[in-house]
Amino acid sequence: MSVNKKIKQSYLPINRWKAWLFCLLSATLILACTGDLDNDGAALLGPSFGITLIPQNPTLLKAGAQLFTATGGVTPYTYYLSTTTTGATVGTIVASGHNVGLFTGVQALAAAPAGTSTVTVVDSTGVSGTTTLTVLPTILIVTPGSGLITAAGETVVYTATLLSGSGLATCSISRDDSSGTTTIPTVEIANAICTATGSAVPASGTEDFTITITDSINGDYALAKLTLGTP
Repeated sequence: MSVNKKIKQSYLPINRWKAWLFCLLSATLILACTGDLDNDGAALLGPSFGITLIPQNPTLLKAGAQLFTATGGVTPYTYYLSTTTTGATVGTIVASGHNVGLFTGVQALAAAPAGTSTVTVVDSTGVSGTTTLTVLPTILIVTPGSGLITAAGETVVYTATLLSGSGLATCSISRDDSSGTTTIPTVEIANAICTATGSAVPASGTEDFTITITDSINGDYALAKLTLGTP
C-alpha cells in the first residue's frame, strides 16, 4: 500500500467526524433562525444581562398612574409591586404592551394610602430589575378644626392650606346624626376658603356636622367640625 493511501485512510475517521459536526451545527443554526422568525425576529431565550426600569424612583400624587418601560431583558416581562413599610398597598401594576408595565394608584381617595413601594420586573430568563415608586401623603390642612354657629345667618370660615400647590379645592358638608332635623348649613368655596352659613339653629341643644375640604388635583382631604346651637 502506498504511503499516500495510508495517510488518507488515517484521516478518514477525522474527516467523517468533522462532517457530522458541521451538519449538527448547521441544523442547530437553522432551528435557531426558525425559532427567531416564529417569535417576530426576537430570540426565544437569549442572554439577559440586566434590566433597567424607566423612569427611576418617580413620585406620584394619590390616585395617580405611571408607565414603566423595561429595557435590557428578554420578553415576556412580569411586574410586581411590594407593599410599603407599613404594609399598605398603594396600587397595582400589570404588563401593558411589549415591554411596559402600568401602575395604577388606589382610586378610593378617602382610603388611598401613601408610602414608597418597590417595583420589580422579571424577564423570561429570570433576570430582574427594580426601582421605587412613592405616593405622597396627605398634604392638605384645614383651620380651624371646629366652628360654632349659634344663630341663623352666622358664618364660619374654614381655610384650606394646599401644600401640593394645586390651589383648587371643593367643600362639602354632611350631618353627623342622621336623626337630626335642623336644616343643613350651606357651604361655598372660593380660593380654598370654605364658608359655612347656618340657615337655622336647633330650638334647644346642638347638632353636629362635618365639613370636608378636598384637593381637586390629588384627592387629599381634611375634615373639620361645625356645631349648630348653644352648647
